[in-house]
Amino acid sequence: MLLMEKMAHRQITGANYITSINGMVHPDRVLSEHDFLYMLEGDWEIMEDGSVYEMHRDDLLILGAGRHHYGQKLCNPGNRHMYFHVLPSPAEKSEKNGMEKMEPSTLFPCHTLLHCRHNPHIRMYFEEIISAFWSDGPEKLCRLSLLFNLLLCEIAELQAAAGDKGPSDPLVEEICRQIQSNPQRFYTAGEMAEAHFICARTLNNRFQKACLKTFYAYQMETKLEMVRYFLIHQPDAPLHEAAVNFGFYDEFHLSKAFKKHFKMSPSWFRKYRASGNVQTY
Repeated sequence: MLLMEKMAHRQITGANYITSINGMVHPDRVLSEHDFLYMLEGDWEIMEDGSVYEMHRDDLLILGAGRHHYGQKLCNPGNRHMYFHVLPSPAEKSEKNGMEKMEPSTLFPCHTLLHCRHNPHIRMYFEEIISAFWSDGPEKLCRLSLLFNLLLCEIAELQAAAGDKGPSDPLVEEICRQIQSNPQRFYTAGEMAEAHFICARTLNNRFQKACLKTFYAYQMETKLEMVRYFLIHQPDAPLHEAAVNFGFYDEFHLSKAFKKHFKMSPSWFRKYRASGNVQTY
């Protein structure tokens, strides 16, 4: 059965951000909902029916409804993650065939633990689901349904890409960390390639293989996702401040790139956020 057929009609029962000041152990429980977790900062070990999952930054973990999940170790202090709970659909319940617990592999055509560093849309939709969950209005349920299905599409694409590509490239991983750690810099493919003793063509080929996009596309999408997050959490900051912080020439360069990627200008994005609308980029 197709992913969208399985997941189209769902009810999200809870969603929020969690920060652990002193560290915490994952609760020992069996939920009637599927539990989606996205790690923002830190590491966490979570167990499900004896399987151990090590979560790190930008990892997504899906814990199936009816399964026993728990922890044995404290996460690190300052750990930050997002979560939401979603009820199984009638189609999923009919597939149980009388079993006491559902197997995630039959519910989701993806691995239970996914590494989402190279797909910022998964984090984006996760954030939007939480925002929509706490909003009011007659369209709330429609927004949640739409966002959840968009998230599932991104998960399915990520899984398909993971099946097609080879193992991760250590050099690409290192460069990605460098881009993320120096958001005020805008690197050219040439200077980055020279710094790592390869040519620009080889750099782009390795990015294409590991991330399914060129070095330039990866860097631009990463920066624009940082800008989007900045606009959400700094609603009154001038646009030129975002441009300086994330390596754009000026606010006009930033606005042009933002509109090309998200199909709306930064000012419109802020207005839509303020009005409670949810974007479908």
